[in-house]
Amino acid sequence: MAITDIVAGLLIGGALGIINALILRSGVRLALKCGRRAKALLVVIASYALRYTLIAAAIYAILKKGNLAVAVVTLGVLGLLTILFALFQRGRGATEERGS
Repeated sequence: MAITDIVAGLLIGGALGIINALILRSGVRLALKCGRRAKALLVVIASYALRYTLIAAAIYAILKKGNLAVAVVTLGVLGLLTILFALFQRGRGATEERGS
């Protein structure tokens, strides 16, 4: 595994992680504005489908070029960012509930 593969995986994974977080937040905000539960549920499902389609397309394109190392690092960074964003949101929500 070359250093360029690691750097490329870090950059692609970071970009995908940020885009995924933005898509998820936007979908949830839009779902909260929906008046009906069915429409809100469809918005959330659509945002998840968009996120996973984006991830699948990026990994497919990377693997199509034959860069298994880049794909593995990308998925690792994406998984790490997903966990970190979830922990960050949980911490922010806990302080808002206490009134801090």
